[in-house]
Amino acid sequence: MSENTSGSSPADQPTRTIDGLDTHTRSRSAPGQRAPAPQTAGQATAAQGVGRKFSRVTEERWGYDPAEVDDFLDRVDAVLVTTAGDLRSAPGVGSRQVRERVFDRVQGGYESAPVDARLDELEDQLADREREAFIHEHGPERWEEHLELLGQTLLGRLNRPHGERFRQPSQRKQLGYSVADVDVLCDRITEHFRSDEDLDPSLVRTAVFRQAQAQRCYEEQQVDAFLDRVVELILALR
Repeated sequence: MSENTSGSSPADQPTRTIDGLDTHTRSRSAPGQRAPAPQTAGQATAAQGVGRKFSRVTEERWGYDPAEVDDFLDRVDAVLVTTAGDLRSAPGVGSRQVRERVFDRVQGGYESAPVDARLDELEDQLADREREAFIHEHGPERWEEHLELLGQTLLGRLNRPHGERFRQPSQRKQLGYSVADVDVLCDRITEHFRSDEDLDPSLVRTAVFRQAQAQRCYEEQQVDAFLDRVVELILALR
């Protein structure tokens, strides 16, 4: 949950944002994952010696764990030097893994915005390579069938009535994404899919939703999973 610094209620606070401090897919701890504890002086010194690929936040602030970021990006770089037909030789690293990657936070870590921007670029590159690999192995007709099936699946949910597109949290007091905010984004996505205009993935990647409760919210995990598939389709249609 985003920290409330404006004096407004929790229902007014954004909970999904790529560049914010508490995102679901990258900036926030994964479900069931313990939030990172403050480091000791020795641990902080060791972390500062790991990689210098991105700028860091000040020592008293929290940023992405440099060791985790550097290790993951090294793995992605190793995949990108392979040919499109050899992508299967590096299992576990693909556009979906980049899109869903979550990093722990440490004091004095990497700033989130430039790391997230780099991850978006890598996701785009990997999606292009995966399309090439799929067509190389299965042919363009199977690729078109794959896109049609994915599109039909997404439109099936987008065409549901407002307030009924996603599940609501099982517990009444549990916070979730504002139904109104999510439905507005879904309407915009639907309009783009029904037109000839290309949809910019940043519309989805940078989406921000307020928090809400009870009948006024959707379950966060289901919404995030759906939006990840929307990005997948956007990149595939390029």
